[in-house]
Amino acid sequence: MKKKIPEQVEGKSLDCFKSVNLPSHEEATTFFERIRSKLFDVNHWNEITKAPSATFTIKDASGRTMERTVQQGDYIQIDIPGPGLPSAKGYDWVQVEDITETANTEDASILLTLRPCPDPTQDGTDTAHFFKRLATSSFLVEQKGKHISLHYAGRNEIINTDNESMLDNLRNFMVGLGAKMGASFPQWKALVEGLGDVDS
Repeated sequence: MKKKIPEQVEGKSLDCFKSVNLPSHEEATTFFERIRSKLFDVNHWNEITKAPSATFTIKDASGRTMERTVQQGDYIQIDIPGPGLPSAKGYDWVQVEDITETANTEDASILLTLRPCPDPTQDGTDTAHFFKRLATSSFLVEQKGKHISLHYAGRNEIINTDNESMLDNLRNFMVGLGAKMGASFPQWKALVEGLGDVDS
């Protein structure tokens, strides 16, 4: 069964779209593969945005940097512009919850879903992110013949003020409020635009 973007249940949602029509099915397939390579190369997402942005680093459960494409179960350490999370040494963390790929002769799709999680390098169970664990960030890339569509979907974005540390909660409130008011939109929009840039 084809996996879907997680449902919107509560909080805020955010969507960014881009679509591209290629001259032929073969060129669309080649371009789809290029998007796939860039999407899974999480360590270099900041180079795709062509603007000051967060940096993303694939980590294992011990906090070691993984110089490879992303895999299901990986952790991603995020360094966002602005104040970092005090208890997590200034970083936010998400885990790769799902990578689903489908393909047949005409169509293909990729779904990559990330979810806030605790800092894997520490013993605490607090979510090391400005959004609660209910939140997800998903990328859906689809090829249908000569047409390619990209969709970023942020779901259930609720500010995380449930951590033990008051400093964490204060920082999360400030950053989360900014994100809910639209501060995170340019980041994801730039990434979607960069992934779908035929000339890059």
